[in-house]
Amino acid sequence: MTELIGISLSALILAVFVRDYNKTVSIIIMLAASVMIFIKIASGVSDIFASISDLSSSVEGASSYIRLMIKVLGITLITQFTADLCRDCGENALAGQTETAAKIIVIAMILPLFETVIKIISGLLE
Repeated sequence: MTELIGISLSALILAVFVRDYNKTVSIIIMLAASVMIFIKIASGVSDIFASISDLSSSVEGASSYIRLMIKVLGITLITQFTADLCRDCGENALAGQTETAAKIIVIAMILPLFETVIKIISGLLE
């Protein structure tokens, strides 16, 4: 954890000092720090996916729902990263549009899950 904090703080301080002279280099510094952080946490992410995979194989019929949850999680994480990058570049409107588009995509993806839940609930009420 201290490595991640060190990378973040170092990149932040360096980017803040460089931003006044060259905004492009500042953005590249932040992107490089983001990639370094992702590489550091990649092994933890693979452990999480392995645990989720074990869980989905032990519960019959749940694998499609777990795949859906993983896709939604991926979309939200990538969207958050992209929106934050847009905000760092001063493009707040683009960040907002990116987040709105991702929300619509997620809603479209989980509609079948809502349908299944409603069918189960209506079956219980009859």
